[in-house]
Amino acid sequence: MHDSGGEHGEWKTIYEDEVEERWVTLKVYESEDDGNEDPVVRVTIATLEDAEQDEGGRKPGAEAEDNSITLEPDPVEDLEEESLEIGFNPVAAAWIVSKVPGGIARQL
Repeated sequence: MHDSGGEHGEWKTIYEDEVEERWVTLKVYESEDDGNEDPVVRVTIATLEDAEQDEGGRKPGAEAEDNSITLEPDPVEDLEEESLEIGFNPVAAAWIVSKVPGGIARQL
């Protein structure tokens, strides 16, 4: 086992943009264990109004409190289904899933 500084990993933002008039932020957890095939992902969806408000006076963690939705699918394959359940159309849900690194997009 390696221990470089006590941190085991961190959330890295890999995609942040508007999808169907909602602000979508996709983060992947990067850990020291590179042998894990499926990435651990977190998707936060907020209305554009909330996203614009954050840009002015952003407070750490504030974007996850108000009207936003956070998805943490486990397994990652559930991300598309969870995106559909919260109101994205199939094309938008597939677009979000396609931003996940690894072999997830090959299923589409």
